Amino acid sequence: MEPESLKKALAALHRALQQAPKLDEQSRQLVRKIMNEVEGLGASPAAAPPSLHRNRLEEAAVGFEVEHPSLAAGLRQLIDLLGKAGL
Repeated sequence: MEPESLKKALAALHRALQQAPKLDEQSRQLVRKIMNEVEGLGASPAAAPPSLHRNRLEEAAVGFEVEHPSLAAGLRQLIDLLGKAGL
């Protein structure tokens, strides 16, 4: 996984999270948890927690699609990066 690409994706997701004032607290915590877990992957993406598996991330992205499209796009970018890393 390219650290610079991951850093940019996480920064974009963080901006989208800040710009979603109507986001409920449970959803906000979900996005924060995902971001923290991605940041914690480091050199061992194979040991990713279950919440980072593609299906769970895709479900989260679909859930944000209508009301928070920028969050959905950010999550999909992470899905692509994690997929390239073998997750």
